[in-house]
Amino acid sequence: MIWETRGEVRPGSAGLAWRGVLLAGIAACSLTVPAAAEEAEDSAASSEAKDGPSRFGGDIVVTAERRETNLQDTPLSIVAVTEETIEAKGIEDLADLATFTPNLNITPGRGSGNSNPSFSIRGVSGGGGATSERGVGLYIDGIYVPRTNGTVLRVLDIDRVEVLRGPQGTLFGRNSTGGAIRIFTKQPEFDRTEGYLRVTAANMDRADVVGALNVPLSENAALRVQGAYLKQGGWVQRGTQMMGETEDYIGRANLRVEPSDDFSINLGFLYSDSDSTSSPQVFDEFDMRPGIEGVIQGNYADWLNDAFKLDGQAPLAAYNDPRLVIDPFTAPDICLLDDFDPDWDKACEQYERNKYWQADLRLNYDLSDTVTLSSTTGYSKLRHNSTTDWQMIGTEERYSEIHSDTFYQELQLNAELFGGAVDFVTGVTYFHEKSYNDGYVNTRIGTSVFPATPAGNGDGGLKHRDDAVTTQKSNSFGLFGSATWHITDRLNFTGGLRYAYDKKDYAQTEYASNNFTPAPGTTSTTVTSDHDWNQIDWRATLDYKLTDDWMWYATASKAYKAGQFSYTIRDNVPGPDQSGDFIPVLAPEKVVNFESGMRIEAFDGRLRLNPTAFYMQWTNRQAARQVTCTVDPQTCPLGFIIQVSNTGDVDIFGVELDANLFITDSFSIDGSFGYSGYDLKDPAANGGPNLFPGPPEFNFNIGANYRKDIGPGELSVNLNYAYTSAQPTHPSATGDSAYLLPAIELVNARIGFKPENAPISISVFANNLFDKTYATYGTRFGGGYWDSGSGAGLAAPQRSALSLVRGKPREIGVTLQYDF
Repeated sequence: MIWETRGEVRPGSAGLAWRGVLLAGIAACSLTVPAAAEEAEDSAASSEAKDGPSRFGGDIVVTAERRETNLQDTPLSIVAVTEETIEAKGIEDLADLATFTPNLNITPGRGSGNSNPSFSIRGVSGGGGATSERGVGLYIDGIYVPRTNGTVLRVLDIDRVEVLRGPQGTLFGRNSTGGAIRIFTKQPEFDRTEGYLRVTAANMDRADVVGALNVPLSENAALRVQGAYLKQGGWVQRGTQMMGETEDYIGRANLRVEPSDDFSINLGFLYSDSDSTSSPQVFDEFDMRPGIEGVIQGNYADWLNDAFKLDGQAPLAAYNDPRLVIDPFTAPDICLLDDFDPDWDKACEQYERNKYWQADLRLNYDLSDTVTLSSTTGYSKLRHNSTTDWQMIGTEERYSEIHSDTFYQELQLNAELFGGAVDFVTGVTYFHEKSYNDGYVNTRIGTSVFPATPAGNGDGGLKHRDDAVTTQKSNSFGLFGSATWHITDRLNFTGGLRYAYDKKDYAQTEYASNNFTPAPGTTSTTVTSDHDWNQIDWRATLDYKLTDDWMWYATASKAYKAGQFSYTIRDNVPGPDQSGDFIPVLAPEKVVNFESGMRIEAFDGRLRLNPTAFYMQWTNRQAARQVTCTVDPQTCPLGFIIQVSNTGDVDIFGVELDANLFITDSFSIDGSFGYSGYDLKDPAANGGPNLFPGPPEFNFNIGANYRKDIGPGELSVNLNYAYTSAQPTHPSATGDSAYLLPAIELVNARIGFKPENAPISISVFANNLFDKTYATYGTRFGGGYWDSGSGAGLAAPQRSALSLVRGKPREIGVTLQYDF
């Protein structure tokens, strides 16, 4: 959330509380939500946006109700930030934004790392691959983006980002059971030619060049173009690669035309090309006790041990072999994909390549002073391909190629009815996506009998397996309406409904491989299915102004996410059973939210305090879980398969708090706090007691902001601290795959100076100021990856290997900007 004052941007975000005493105090205040947004264009606009005099902090305008409203009058949980706030807090991408936004969580995926990030709001998540979908809606300039495989979107030349927490099904529809993230880029302006060139240099080989130019073409037409080259070096050494390295090319062009006072056209085109060296992962533990020699566990550890011995090296150590567990920023330089010699080779280099482009057209027509018709049309393409090595010992190349082609259309009508007594919005939406996933795995194995019998110690060859293509066509239609009835000057009621219809056509083809032999006379096996779902989402909200500066609200709402298919063609099963069976189509997810909060201003606007409490009922949760194999071990060597299943119901509850205090005209403090807890109704169906991906129980941040004219120019200082509590990274709380990611504490700082009579500015920044060594995610692989998976006999005690995705070390840099 941001606070903007007198033309300045005052970063804000929420809560200073944590641990027992402060939590109890906040709860007593009926905690709640963050919010923030966009400053009114001028004092006149501010006065129109809100009844009453202008406040010290300036009025904050948001569009979460599909119309402009003042934040303090909006009965929703909203967080929004501008470009200035992003700069002040050292936010580089949406994952960083989550660090400073309580109850928003964006983390790498289990095994796949950053190539398949997980989005969650208030613990509601989901998504991945070409068929599963998020429970968090993502919009870029009004266009719905269903998939974000690869590097999490960079934040560049934006007007604002709004994070809407809690179900948004009525107004934002498709798959917004947890909430929605809305990114708005800067639009052209008619009244001035302006632009900037910004250069950033920092350690770890960071070099960014960002530019933008706004050009009026006539009195009613303007063009804005933006471009960037962003280079970030890696920070984890693996062989000849530095993992975490990225190189991005980003461009956007926006054309704005107003043929008349009541008609506007906005045409945009966005292109992003990103290459990276995959996730900066390292081993933190590698447990082979009671020893690989003499008690052969089989599978990956056994094969690696074979290679070490044939190369004349010592066998694997029982615990934390120094060739695997090296230091916090060094991964093993072992590669067996090209041959059985464990030295590093180019064949094991990891990569992620992502291209995204989007064309959008937005039309707005004022039919009268009280009625506006708008249209949003968008077409986008995502192309992602990557290789990952889940075991991190150079035995595996896991290739994934994902395509997504989407079309989105929305028509919306806004009207003031009955002399302004009712604000009404209605509309229709249509979404179409064709998604495609091509994946296969190449694995170098030893000659030990699979899975756990000690025999042989040679090269078993490179095996090609799990070669499958999955496609899905989705069509979604929505019809929505929402009205706010201003019952009195202080009392309002908002009600809304949405009808949603989804249809999906699914196909999966598995090709011949070392694991799979198609039926005689065929080269592959294909299965197909289709299904449709329809649902009605709703919302009812009551808000009441206790005073001119205190507003209370209570709301109940419901959102749904379409069902999906859960299917895996069985490997190593000959004959008629090889095509497996469809598990019944998974039922749609539903989230019902009960929420109450306050919007408070005090001391003539110097203090803003926005608390919220929520309770959500999440039913028919769709999630990936381990399913125990019931077939012969040779056909299921790990002892389990990963399958998307209905994992039952869960209740989620929590609080959020945003606060901002202007101590003087030059100095302010902002903070935000979030707590979330949950109650799983069926731990057995979930695969354990942990919600997965698991949200942190607590997260909060606090920032100090100083801005003052010191004579020769303006000085600004920003210091921000963020805390995220420990998070589970597996449904199980115990066992060979369970892991609790430790808490994360980060401090970012920035000092800027803008000379009074020069069109330049300079800032020096330090992210992770105290150089904390931390992990953004952890994956513990156990059981069948290293032994028979039984946990008994030769496989006791259970073995596991823990890998961590390392967060970025301390980054110190400088940014120079020239404005023209």
